[in-house]
Amino acid sequence: MWKDRDGGDKYAIARTLNISELGMRIEVPEPLQERSYVILRCDKLKLSGTASVRSCQRKGNRYQIGLEFSVGMKWKQPEAAQPNQL
Repeated sequence: MWKDRDGGDKYAIARTLNISELGMRIEVPEPLQERSYVILRCDKLKLSGTASVRSCQRKGNRYQIGLEFSVGMKWKQPEAAQPNQL
């Protein structure tokens, strides 16, 4: 969820393109204003909180959005998905 330029609530189902401890890149059907904030909820990634829009690039008829998680919000890769270390 985010606020549009008129202050109205906007919602979209986003596709996660990549994720790191401090941010993620998503794909959505419309542009988001840089430096605006979004509220995230992704049950599959066990991720919930706010993030700042750092970039917005049009790719075909969709937009790739770079998000930086707000202070205190971090994502941790599940143990089963981490590569084995020698």
